[in-house]
Parts: sequence; C-alpha cells; structure tokens
Amino acid sequence: MARFLTLGVAAAALAMLALPVMAAGTMDAAKMTCKEYGAMDSAGMMSATKAMKEAAATDKMADPAKAKMSDEEISKMVMADCKGKPDMMVMDTMHKK
Repeated sequence: MARFLTLGVAAAALAMLALPVMAAGTMDAAKMTCKEYGAMDSAGMMSATKAMKEAAATDKMADPAKAKMSDEEISKMVMADCKGKPDMMVMDTMHKK
C-alpha cells in the first residue's frame, strides 16, 4: 500500500511539473516576454514565431516587411532583439523601429 501511495504522489508531482512545459507551447505570443520565448524548446519557439506572424498581420504597429520574413529569420531577429532585455514583449520585435 505504501509503495502504491508513493508511486501516486510521484506521478502527481511529475504531472504538475509538466504543466508549465505544456502551457509554454500554447502561450499567447502577444503577451510573451523575451525571457519566456528564450526558455522554450525549438518546437515551442517555432510555434510562437508562427503565432507572432499571424498576430503581426492584424497589428497596425507591426512592420509588414517583418511579417513576410521566414519563420527562421523572425526567430533569429527575436533572439537578437531580445538580447539583454528579458522583460521586453516579443511582439515588440515585430514593430517598426
């Protein structure tokens, strides 16, 4: 019985640890900080980059030329613009300078 309880507690703890990782893949790109973007794995970053491109299509402050860039180019641009600015919003990188 004690072993079953221990396994149950361990499974619950692992599930709780996995929630932030799963949530990171579905994070709202318009509210994401550079720190959050940088903490994602490559699949999460690509998903966020696609969401940023979609959001930029309707964002009046977004640079239309940036919305036409490839996902890889946008990802590199975001990482460069975010360097040293963990609290900056990643959507700000899509705006005109």
